[in-house]
Amino acid sequence: MFKTKQFCISLIIFILLNTFLYIFIIFFNQVMPFSSFTYLYDAHHYFVDPRGYHGNFQFLRALGVWDAQWYLRLGDAGYPSKQVFMQHPDPRYMGGLSYAFSPFYPLVLACMNIVFHNIELTAFIVTNLLLLANFFSLYYVITKFCGNHDIATRTIFLLFLFPFSVFYRSYFTEGLFLLLLIWFAYFLMQKRWFLTALFLALLSVTRPNGIFLAFVLAGSLYVGVRNKTISFGKAFVCLLVSLIFFQGWLFFNYVQTGDPMYFYAAESVWFKAPNFFYPLAHNIMTILSFWSLPLHSFHVSKLDVTTIIVTGILLFMSRKFLKPQLWWISFIIWIVPLVTKDTMSYTRYQIVSFPLFFYLGAKLRGVGFYLFSGIFLVLLLVTSLYFINWYWVG
Repeated sequence: MFKTKQFCISLIIFILLNTFLYIFIIFFNQVMPFSSFTYLYDAHHYFVDPRGYHGNFQFLRALGVWDAQWYLRLGDAGYPSKQVFMQHPDPRYMGGLSYAFSPFYPLVLACMNIVFHNIELTAFIVTNLLLLANFFSLYYVITKFCGNHDIATRTIFLLFLFPFSVFYRSYFTEGLFLLLLIWFAYFLMQKRWFLTALFLALLSVTRPNGIFLAFVLAGSLYVGVRNKTISFGKAFVCLLVSLIFFQGWLFFNYVQTGDPMYFYAAESVWFKAPNFFYPLAHNIMTILSFWSLPLHSFHVSKLDVTTIIVTGILLFMSRKFLKPQLWWISFIIWIVPLVTKDTMSYTRYQIVSFPLFFYLGAKLRGVGFYLFSGIFLVLLLVTSLYFINWYWVG
């Protein structure tokens, strides 16, 4: 599979496109003015961006915007110690907000940084290794799903040219989450239950919404038990395995802060729901207020609402094309943010929904594919300039 001419050409184009994007950022970063206000007043700074104080552009630093600063901090220095929380239990002080960010990606950075001793360089290397790993993984898995190399290739380019795929080039969890999700879906479809559970366990400590994919595994195990393709005992063990790292994360929170749910308290600083139904009700009202929303902003925007609607439409259209397991994975990724928080970052959350890009890759052919790819590329270049200049893009 990986020795075919088509794969080799696709890989070379993929590498050249990513290289072109980086070169474009280096040479054209000043086309968009640096957003000094949002940088100085709306963001966490572990490393100081010189442009915030009229300094020069630095490529590696410019890729580390917004939440990437928290991940760099965690990969470099870890979570605050218990002694700190004895003095300042409020998560807004002494780095307590870092607990809002799950531990697996920072752990990967920390381990790799043992070799490179420079957390920004390490993060950049990890980012590009994940890009390559996701390219190989998507090509292999999509080809196995449908037996069509062309669809696999189109899926990859649609996903990584998508305007908000700029996050895959920064120091965010999206690249790692996507890699784990691809293999979670593959082993789920193969009914290799233990490996499915293991990848789910890793997903749950990569991003908080990963834990909700346990519903997909539980449903598949239920069908397996009912059809007698797996025993109840083995199914139960698999569910326990799928929760093992998340339980460890709860225990770490308890040891460090005295509260096993401290990560939730930290995340609630950005959005705290007064009751269970509030997020969904709030988001429905936001959707209904579409025309009065700004094009893009922190908590409410036309772009995020448009993503909600378009993704919902794609879910409806793909329900007969996608295998049930893949459809439910994308449904969970779509619905969980709507019932747990506001629409902030919603567009970014959807870029890992690879089954929907698989659907688009199967349906867009010829001129349609090249037209969408070209539009995506232009928008990706524009989005990248906003992104590296500290404008909020998701």
